[in-house]
Amino acid sequence: MDTTDEYPVGLPSIGASFSREFVGQVHAARYVEFRARHRGVIERLGVDEGERVQEGQLLFAIGAQGLKQELARARAATASASAEWRAAEVEVQSSRSLLESKVISTTELAVAEARLRSLAAKRQEAEAVAKQAKLNLSLARVHAPFSGVVNRIHRKVGSLVLEDELLTTLADTAEVLVYFRVSEQEYLALVPLVGVGRRQPVSLKLANGEAYAHEGVIDAVESEFDRASGTLSFRARFPNPEGLLRHGASAQVVLLREDPSAIVVPLRSTFEVQEKLYVYTVAPSGQVRATQVTPGARCAGGVVIERGLDPQDRVVLEGAQRLRDGERIVPRAPALVGEGR
Repeated sequence: MDTTDEYPVGLPSIGASFSREFVGQVHAARYVEFRARHRGVIERLGVDEGERVQEGQLLFAIGAQGLKQELARARAATASASAEWRAAEVEVQSSRSLLESKVISTTELAVAEARLRSLAAKRQEAEAVAKQAKLNLSLARVHAPFSGVVNRIHRKVGSLVLEDELLTTLADTAEVLVYFRVSEQEYLALVPLVGVGRRQPVSLKLANGEAYAHEGVIDAVESEFDRASGTLSFRARFPNPEGLLRHGASAQVVLLREDPSAIVVPLRSTFEVQEKLYVYTVAPSGQVRATQVTPGARCAGGVVIERGLDPQDRVVLEGAQRLRDGERIVPRAPALVGEGR
């Protein structure tokens, strides 16, 4: 069937700037878990939940009477071992004088020197035990290794904590890392942007749909694909001076791409049939043909066509829903896609 209606017809646009969004997980640039290093009762809390702390500030003091006793015993053992070693040293010096006077044999001196070496080793072992006991006692007082914000405190003053029990976490979110995963196909497309030494700028869309105020960069790419999902992890780094981003939050990483060879048609020039996308291409005679195309990313000018369309193909830019395959139309003067948007 032919029609005398005019339809805007033009060539696809070549080249596009478009964005791709990836689901990301926010992590504090510095994040640490605090776990009890020994069994005891919490005697003091130096901070409250959600409070900002400074490096070196006391967070927890856990009762350590048993550790104090261990340290006292270790110090006593060290003192005893040192006294024995000093006595053996004096004995060796005396034996050497007696050997010179030929009062004792070389064998007796060798026995004395062997005993001195044994006691020296015993003293070193006692000192090591004392150092470990001192270290264990120091771990009863937990201090912040860096400045940050304290998370939920799971046990309060008077609570008994067991060894390796989680006490709280500390996050420094002055800078955050956002991890997101891409497919192998997407990774291959991004390789030119994130190669060695390159820091590709990215932006962030918050959970409420608003754009995050600060730009970030992709600064790391995982070395192996996950076999189960077939994806690879990327890492983007963002400044967070206002503290808006929190550890564990979700966001959309927005990556802008330039493709100078992309074929683009207006979205309104496309139509769907059984979940497949089509455009009408126009022959020199004015006859239209429904042409199946494979869509790619969307951009400001419409949709990128990955397969099914050549740059020289003339396309019905508007009103495709009113046409039928094989109809003849009266094309308007050829125009670029931009004039038909």
